[in-house]
Amino acid sequence: MKRKRYRVVDKKKFVSFIVITLIMTIAIIFMLTNNQKAYSSTYRVDYTIVKVKKGDTLWKIAIDNMPENYDIRKMVFEIKEFNQMVDVNIYPGDLIKIPIKHTTPK
Repeated sequence: MKRKRYRVVDKKKFVSFIVITLIMTIAIIFMLTNNQKAYSSTYRVDYTIVKVKKGDTLWKIAIDNMPENYDIRKMVFEIKEFNQMVDVNIYPGDLIKIPIKHTTPK
C-alpha cells in the first residue's frame, strides 16, 4: 500500500495557517485556564460578616465598610460578586460577607 504524499503549493499561506492555528489554540487554552474574576486581585480572601438590619441597603453597607477614596459602585459590585448575588435585594437577618480592602502604600 502506497502512502499518499502531500505537497505544499504556497509556503507563505501554509506557514500563516499554522501560525494562526497555533495562536488560536494557545488563546483558547489560556481563556479556559484563566478563571480569575475581574476584581479578584483587589481583595484578599479576608472578609467580615455583616448581619443586615431593617432599613439597610447594599449601598449603605458598602459605604460603611469601604476604605477612603474608594469608588462606591466598585465596592457594591465586589460585594455582589463576593457573595454571588444576582441582584442587590437584601433582607433583615441576611448575612453578607464584605471583602476587607488592604490598602497598599504608593
